[in-house]
Amino acid sequence: MTKSRDYINEFFDVFRDDVMSDIHGSIRCKIVKVNADKTYNVQPLALFSDGAKRPQLLSLQASFIPIKIKYHDDIGDSHSFAPFYAEMTINYQVGDVVVVVFEDRDTSNAKGDSVYKIDSKRMHDANDGVIVGKIDMK
Repeated sequence: MTKSRDYINEFFDVFRDDVMSDIHGSIRCKIVKVNADKTYNVQPLALFSDGAKRPQLLSLQASFIPIKIKYHDDIGDSHSFAPFYAEMTINYQVGDVVVVVFEDRDTSNAKGDSVYKIDSKRMHDANDGVIVGKIDMK
């Protein structure tokens, strides 16, 4: 007796895999260009299942931890110079391996700290990536 195929489960397994492959969460990338507007072009490091390279992600913004280091000299009144301040800046460079996450919704209209209109139904898309950190490869 031949075993009957479960076409419905097979369909939903393939459907699930197709849907999941279009949802982007995060990916490791290498910075290939630092743009003049402080955005970055990156090359995803993970290959497609057939061994082909993924396309570059262009003009990604980078998040950073805003840190301000303040140095106080506790010597007292023996000098009159102002306290020394040092600020840390974003130091992403070509060749750095970074983590890119993908926002939930279309960010093509996002500018600065203003609210923005979502112009598409795009969700978890590779066009909406943000660099969130550098991976120390040492």
